[in-house]
Amino acid sequence: MKILVTGGSGFIGSHLVQKLLDRGYDVSVLDLRPPVQDVPWIQKDVREDLGNSFESYNVVYHLAAVANARKCSESPRLCFDMNVKGTLNVLNAVLKADVERVMLASSTWVAGAQEGDMVNEKSPFNLEQINTIYGASKISQEMLCFSFFSEYKGPRYTVFRYGIPYGERMWRGLVVRAFMEMAEKMKMLSIMGDGKQFREFMYVGDLAEGQVQALKPVAENKIYNLTGGRPITIEEIAKEVVKHFPAKIDYIPQARVEPKIKRVHNWLAENELGWVSKTTLEEGIKLCADWWRTLTDEQKLEEYWC
Repeated sequence: MKILVTGGSGFIGSHLVQKLLDRGYDVSVLDLRPPVQDVPWIQKDVREDLGNSFESYNVVYHLAAVANARKCSESPRLCFDMNVKGTLNVLNAVLKADVERVMLASSTWVAGAQEGDMVNEKSPFNLEQINTIYGASKISQEMLCFSFFSEYKGPRYTVFRYGIPYGERMWRGLVVRAFMEMAEKMKMLSIMGDGKQFREFMYVGDLAEGQVQALKPVAENKIYNLTGGRPITIEEIAKEVVKHFPAKIDYIPQARVEPKIKRVHNWLAENELGWVSKTTLEEGIKLCADWWRTLTDEQKLEEYWC
């Protein structure tokens, strides 16, 4: 099977590429930056016409996007050019090349518009509740996949609604990386509010594994939540980080309003794919700390596409 990963040089994409290679798949990457692994590289921007770039591939994982929600709020045009127009270009190229299936990276941020305090893949939407530009772009990406299949009879799709990943090669601004930087440089971690805010955090390797499991035929034309097994608070993360980088934890006033986060259930991925997030927070933070210590000062300052 020949597989192409758009955004395969990024944080999540590079972990997905490695998982696919470990399983023996023939993998290529489409990205503006060179891949982490030694694989064929198509240097293209998904905002442009992709022409015949997808010829001969069986599956395309589409991860190329603006993943930083704050950047999306600051630059909504960039967000929609990359996330929505980029997805439209990918779908057109996939359809033209008769690719068997496209695997779309969406987000559990869309759950904010789903009804109920504990939601799953089938929970209904109240679209008036979409409260972020990033969330709107992710729902738009999903809608394009559904409508292409309905109107053009292809491509078949699988949609992944990601939880909040952390791990090696995470970009600056993600909380685990930010805490490691603060602890190492200032010997102080600042938490906004009481630290009880939670997210469905998960180790990126588990997220990549779930996407590989979805190559199974049962996953065609399905949506899967891929989130952590339990809610994890910001305070819990801080306490794990300071085990590796000793520092004081300081609590400061909340500076911004956080979007409402609901509990998200993975029941479909568990039941159909046999997938759960297995890496504990303790194990995951240790992997992050080990990676962080391997970087030079210059590497720690590098900007990542997000």
